[in-house]
Amino acid sequence: MRPLLPAILVAFMAPACASAPAPVAGTTTVEVTAAYRERILLPPGHVLIVRIEDVSLADAPATTLAEMRVALDGRAPPYPVTFSIPAGAIDPRHDYAARAEIRDATGALRFTTDTRHSVLTRGAGLRADIVMVGVG
Repeated sequence: MRPLLPAILVAFMAPACASAPAPVAGTTTVEVTAAYRERILLPPGHVLIVRIEDVSLADAPATTLAEMRVALDGRAPPYPVTFSIPAGAIDPRHDYAARAEIRDATGALRFTTDTRHSVLTRGAGLRADIVMVGVG
């Protein structure tokens, strides 16, 4: 007759092994540097807006994962911005991109991103150096 103990242990351990481990708490830091090529200093009232967006769906608008607004008030580029993103908000199956824009005091767009700057997943890294282009 075989002992029952190994069968009983397997029966009790199987449900514990089948459950997924709890997510690890923490944050991921993404560094973005935004600049423009024109050799001008913007007057006060201009605002830099930098976003980290989920761009996974080609046929749908991007959703914003994180956003930061910085009053430029006479500062010269480049403009560094650092994001701390909760690890639980990042889906490794998704694609994320950093984008930047500068708006004047009336809200009119002056500079914007015209290329994709991938970050966070699929080997993209945690840094984006954005050179914006002038609008209008």
